Amino acid sequence: MTRLTAFNCAAVGMTLLGGLVPAVRSALSRAAIGRMFALRSGILLSVALVGILPEAARLNETLAGVGALAAFLALFAIESASIPDTCCEFVDECHAHRLGPWALAALFLHSFLDGFNLSAAFAAGQALGTAGGVALLLHKLADGFTLTSLLEEGGYPRGSVLASLAIITLATPLGSALSFLGLRGLAPGLTAALLAFSGGSLLYIAASAAFARTHKKKDPWSLAFFIAGAAAIAAMRGWL
Repeated sequence: MTRLTAFNCAAVGMTLLGGLVPAVRSALSRAAIGRMFALRSGILLSVALVGILPEAARLNETLAGVGALAAFLALFAIESASIPDTCCEFVDECHAHRLGPWALAALFLHSFLDGFNLSAAFAAGQALGTAGGVALLLHKLADGFTLTSLLEEGGYPRGSVLASLAIITLATPLGSALSFLGLRGLAPGLTAALLAFSGGSLLYIAASAAFARTHKKKDPWSLAFFIAGAAAIAAMRGWL
């Protein structure tokens, strides 16, 4: 519980730092941010496949499969419907930066699931929770300046930008708290379904954030960072 709380507090701080400190944006190039996302995605993929989903399957194989599939399809549908022509990440090469209310709602859900998944990872083990927390912090810094950069380039007033940043920031600890409370004392089948939903959402986030970039030849190092993140967690799981 103490470690989970610490990661949530750190996630809030990193998101605000990325969103409020202009120096952060100038210190990180697009290539560096892309590699950070690739490393994060490798960690998330490994946490889902070697930790959360096996634990869900141990409790109930059928509900674990259904929960993971439901999360993957739901996130794909939500993102496709809400952000059809805007940049999901600031490193994407596109020209449409105007984020509407549905896009902002999708970003809120993404941030909420970050916290939900963090608690689910800790439910599968302290080592996996710590790995999930590291992955969370790796991209929360980028999440903050991605949000504020896209909103500012879209012409939103400063007050609206700060309000949106605050809402997105608080979504992570909210998701973590509800996940932590919801996973306590539930029947094994329901616990399996919730864990699997978390694992499926991690798979989707890892796939959508990394796979589209790592197969391209623009930055071969992104693939190396992705593999390193996945291999590190898989190896750690084998040693424990």
